[in-house]
Amino acid sequence: MLKEGLRVLLTLISASMVLLFLASIALGCHLYFEVPMNMEPLIVDYSTGQPVLRAVESPHPYTPSWTDRLVLRVPYAKLKFENITLEKGDLLVVEQVGTAKRWVYGLNGTDVLTSTFFSDRNGTIELVIRIIDDEDGKVAWGVEARTYLTDIWVLGARPYFLIVIYPVGLPAVPAWGLAAFMQAFFTAMILACWAQKGGFIRTALRSRRKPFLKALRNPLFAMPFVATALLTGIIGLTILMQMLGIGAGLRAELPGPLNMLFEATYAVLAEEVGFRLVLIGIPLAVAAAAKAGERENRLSAFLKGLFCPGSLDPEVRRDLRGLMAFLILISSLAFGFTHVLFGGWEAGKAVTATLAGLVMGTTYGLHASMLLHWFFNYHVEVWYIAYELTGQSRYNLWADFVLTYELAIGALSLLMFAVQGLRLALRKIRGYEE
Repeated sequence: MLKEGLRVLLTLISASMVLLFLASIALGCHLYFEVPMNMEPLIVDYSTGQPVLRAVESPHPYTPSWTDRLVLRVPYAKLKFENITLEKGDLLVVEQVGTAKRWVYGLNGTDVLTSTFFSDRNGTIELVIRIIDDEDGKVAWGVEARTYLTDIWVLGARPYFLIVIYPVGLPAVPAWGLAAFMQAFFTAMILACWAQKGGFIRTALRSRRKPFLKALRNPLFAMPFVATALLTGIIGLTILMQMLGIGAGLRAELPGPLNMLFEATYAVLAEEVGFRLVLIGIPLAVAAAAKAGERENRLSAFLKGLFCPGSLDPEVRRDLRGLMAFLILISSLAFGFTHVLFGGWEAGKAVTATLAGLVMGTTYGLHASMLLHWFFNYHVEVWYIAYELTGQSRYNLWADFVLTYELAIGALSLLMFAVQGLRLALRKIRGYEE
């Protein structure tokens, strides 16, 4: 009875997490497509005719009558000042060239938005930003703007694929189209994990009468436990490294919250192609086709090795076990060190990303690896981003609840995996003794 009760509890936990996955997809759709003026790209200035990524920033302290000029190529935008610190009596003025549009601010603050500026006939917004001094000879820290606010509907995106660490650019597409594709794609990954190994519902209904490890054969049933265990483990490892003086945080400058979510979600696609499909899938597919022979069709073996190694013929899979372990290790190390060398992270990220890579390179298949990666880059973040964008306290409560709930599941999952691992080890030892 105790075992059955525990299995029912684990099934309910798995089902609740799947509902949270779907809810996070719906929340992302709301933030992308229903909330106006919500994207915050970093400033790309076209004043010289060529795009230049830069901040609008005065000297610190500023000089009297400091002036800057900025050209944006979007239909409409609000400039976002991350910091405004003026001496009493001075004014910050933003004027649009060729129009009567003028925004004036005389207070101090952070994350201050200007009014909306609309593009001219050339499709550009040309702005002059200046500090008007009251001629008392006193100045203060000044101003800084790194981002502007606009809608996903007016932005373009340039997707790319990674060939390991080499990015291959793809044709530019509307940002809203890429966002819609990503939401649909990861919904499809959930469904693909749902359907594998007998299906999620069938696994859940039978989990009360079968061992826990057998229920984990369905990747969606297993995903909540694997993902939260990895999340809890990475947070614990990060805290430990910080106590030892090893940083694992991000050193690069971040864009606005929703734009960051957009880029991080797309990074899942690019990185899974580069590190899992190229470094693991292709070599394994070739080896599986070579090993298949009479036991399995070579094309079938190739496709299974490429996308879903766990579905290979058991004998083929057993023959490739050593190669698979080697490829997962190499891919994970490359994944970890690339974050530090090219991704703007501190050194400790190499450790946590390598650990994540080892778990992502499981035999469930590329779809499960992508979903696990999506869990970290999208699902964990979208709740907090909803609060940042809307300021509604209910999203902050949801964010805290989801994180606390998932960390608790993660701690339970780590304990369960440790117990199951110990049981399997003891079983092997007994087998050797007999």
